[in-house]
Amino acid sequence: MAALCRDCLTQMPERARCPACGSPRVLAHPELFDLSIAHMDCDAFYASVEKRDNPELEGKPVIIGGGRRGVVSTACYVARIRGVRSAMPMFKALKLCPEAVIVKPRMEAYVEASRAIRAMMEKLTPAIQP
Repeated sequence: MAALCRDCLTQMPERARCPACGSPRVLAHPELFDLSIAHMDCDAFYASVEKRDNPELEGKPVIIGGGRRGVVSTACYVARIRGVRSAMPMFKALKLCPEAVIVKPRMEAYVEASRAIRAMMEKLTPAIQP
């Protein structure tokens, strides 16, 4: 059965660990390389864009939102580990993660990044749904 390492993308016959990098994160399925539908989810997208654009945020809990009376738009995985969730009131998020870096949303940056991702996908296939 065909297998693929999720960490280094090495293709191999099915096995428990990747022979190239030793990772146990190996995906195996009989139709793995014959798939014709893919799902792409840009989870924590706004926070990812902010971390991409500001390397000083690496490793820090980042919350996209604003004001103590506002709500969390999204949070990076570091903040999520501490219990911060989308749509949570900011005052609750800051109680759970007082060291979080709060970033006001920059919609124009997110639209630009989203369009760039879509353009990359369109190079692979014209059959893309939003």
